[in-house]
Amino acid sequence: MTSPRYAVEASGARRRFADGGVDDLTLTVQPGELFALLGPSGSGKTTSLRLIAGFERPDAGSLRLWDDVVADAAHFVPPERRGVGMVFQDYALFPHMSVAENVAYGLPHAAGRRTRVAEALDLVGLTGFEDRSVHDLSGGEQQRVALARALAPGPRLLLLDEPFSNLDAALRSRMRAEVREIMKRAGTTAILVTHDQEEALSVADRIAFMWRGRVEQIGPPDEVYTHPATLHVATSIGDANILRLPVANGLVHTVFGSFEAPSGTAECVLVLRPEDIQVLPGGVAGQVIGREYFGHDQVLRVHLVDGTELRVRVGAHERLGAAGPIVLGLRRNPAIFATED
Repeated sequence: MTSPRYAVEASGARRRFADGGVDDLTLTVQPGELFALLGPSGSGKTTSLRLIAGFERPDAGSLRLWDDVVADAAHFVPPERRGVGMVFQDYALFPHMSVAENVAYGLPHAAGRRTRVAEALDLVGLTGFEDRSVHDLSGGEQQRVALARALAPGPRLLLLDEPFSNLDAALRSRMRAEVREIMKRAGTTAILVTHDQEEALSVADRIAFMWRGRVEQIGPPDEVYTHPATLHVATSIGDANILRLPVANGLVHTVFGSFEAPSGTAECVLVLRPEDIQVLPGGVAGQVIGREYFGHDQVLRVHLVDGTELRVRVGAHERLGAAGPIVLGLRRNPAIFATED
């Protein structure tokens, strides 16, 4: 028996509502991959997740799970027959049940049920918590119980809908790393929905960035961040300096030099990451007019000789002060887009 080509394959899937939805969901997810759907509110990422889960039926297009058609014009496989697990934003734990009872919920009453609960709790690092009440657990522990419950039936695909949004910042950062480790240890294919760019960049093997019901770019986190395919991707993921400049003879002229502009446009948008600007002995003169110190790095506000104001990210140990002269250059060329993108 041949291995499935894809865990998920969506082709032109469409599902519209009065206030939004998905116009063209086209993507593939590899077996064992941790995939993220990233985008702002209303971009269609949650609708996409519901289509994959079977909670919504597409108006057009098709969906395959493990090479089997689960939705198209002639077929629709209900959620309970798709082999999909789900971790909801609020965890949806039963408050009147113990940890073990929550994890066991949905498992068949058969020999080995207790063993499977123990294995799932061991996988998420909660061995010994079987008799605890969920009221006595921290937010991170509740999340791991929800994860154990979703993994206990052995789903081929796990869907996570904004799973870190209810945690404070410090716990959210730790849980991201823990959940990624658990997923990889379990060998589970997973799709994460999030509006948090840092979450997607740090957890996922690949990211699909969505905007107004369509996928604008798919790729590894570093590729999506470093080589954005559209202006929406460039300005929505990571910090960026946005410069709108005129085009003359196919070129856009800046204090850092001239760059080729997109063809057929009179104006373009330059996107410069703060970390792609560096302090140099010689280059473009400017004046530091402000500084934000973050511990691991710092961001300078710099007023250039032509009046442009830029944010420049430098190391934490650079002793530049919050004001004074500075000279800058580029580590790499800016991303450039037509204004109509």
